[in-house]
Amino acid sequence: MPKKAKKGGAGKAGGKTEEERLMFLQQRAQAEEEMNRKKEEVLTLFLKDKLQKEERNAAVNLLKLNEGWRSALRQTRASELRTDLTVLSQTFERQLDGLDSVIKTLERDLQAAERQSAQVRRVHLQHLEQLWAQQHQQLELEQQQWESVLQQLTSRFSSDREQMLSNAKQKQDDLKDTSFAVEQKHKTVMLEIHKLYSDSIAAYHSAHHERLQSLGLEDAERLDQMKRKNQTAVQVGSEEDSLPFLHCMKQGLKDDVRNVKRLQEMVINIRVQLTSSRTENVSVERELTEARDHMRSQTQVLRDYLTANQTVARKQLTDVTMQSDQAVKKLQAVIARGQKVLRVADMCRKMESEQRTISSLIPAEEQRQEEAGAEEPGKEPGKEPGKEPGKEMSALCHVTLSMNTSLLQREALKRNRDTLMGENQQLRVLLRQHLDAMTLTDHDLEEAHPLLSVHRAPTTSTPPEHHRKHTVIEAVHVAKHAL
Repeated sequence: MPKKAKKGGAGKAGGKTEEERLMFLQQRAQAEEEMNRKKEEVLTLFLKDKLQKEERNAAVNLLKLNEGWRSALRQTRASELRTDLTVLSQTFERQLDGLDSVIKTLERDLQAAERQSAQVRRVHLQHLEQLWAQQHQQLELEQQQWESVLQQLTSRFSSDREQMLSNAKQKQDDLKDTSFAVEQKHKTVMLEIHKLYSDSIAAYHSAHHERLQSLGLEDAERLDQMKRKNQTAVQVGSEEDSLPFLHCMKQGLKDDVRNVKRLQEMVINIRVQLTSSRTENVSVERELTEARDHMRSQTQVLRDYLTANQTVARKQLTDVTMQSDQAVKKLQAVIARGQKVLRVADMCRKMESEQRTISSLIPAEEQRQEEAGAEEPGKEPGKEPGKEPGKEMSALCHVTLSMNTSLLQREALKRNRDTLMGENQQLRVLLRQHLDAMTLTDHDLEEAHPLLSVHRAPTTSTPPEHHRKHTVIEAVHVAKHAL
């Protein structure tokens, strides 16, 4: 039985057509391609998952390494900064000691300089008085000279102005006369030219009309003759030979051609005469226009000469006025400077008088104290000394106290300004470092550790004040802000 079934199956398979076998092979190939594609997709998904896991692990490991390295760097940097702070504090104390010694020496130098300045001020006041007297004399002389020169210049310029105005008026009158004469001449010449031209045109038209009339009459007569000849020729044509008649006709045509040529030559001659007359008229007009242009150019030259003279006179007048203004300004500046010098001299006199009174009061008070000490044993215990020395001493103490307080206030303000300038510079340095840490350039990214930037703490050379509170910024916080 199995063998029979097998034979039956083989018979059926052998009985399939070629198309069915090809369809079967195509289906099997498509199934194999689908299997291969599914395997490739599964493999790519597996590889992508594995790659993402590896990238996450690498990023986590890199963050751990960066944190460890930063913590180690912070610790080392903190120790270095502590050592730098100790060194800087020691150097700062040494600088403070040196500055204290310098301040003491400067105070001594200031006292000596004040004594020298008082002496120099007295000498300066004497020189100022002498200079003021000389300056006053020189100013008087210069003012007199300036007034005399100004009067001379004004008189000279007024005379020059009157003379120039009279010359300008005379030249303007001459120009008006010449221009009127030239215009009258030009008008007469133009009238003559127009008259000649109109006469020539009228003559030409009349001659041309007469010639046309004569030519018309001649042509009419010739036509009548030709008609007659033709009629006679027609009548005689049958009787006589036609050759002599043709010869006559040709002879008449030649005569007509000669007459036409003669008329053309006459027209050409008339045209030549017209062109020659026109050229003569054009040349005459050109000469007249040239004469008119020449007169206009002469008048323009005269006007330019007048304007140039006027501009020169105005320029000279402006120069004189500017010089006078400058002289006035210089005199005013000299007067103002002299007034300032006088005010300074008055202030110096007042200060010198105050210093003299103070210096005169001090030894007098010491002598009075010595005399009072010598007279105390002889006086009675119930009596008291006079109150006038006490009043003078109190006034002197008040003056010296006010001077000392003003000097101390000035020194305190100077020191406060220096400290504020130092703190401002320090804040600018910190702000610049903070901005540099916040911005990253291509050069910073190319470095080994681009995300960490640590800067040295700024230092100042100004001595700190004990009553001020300073802000302390640790290196760790600076590194955090930089990161």
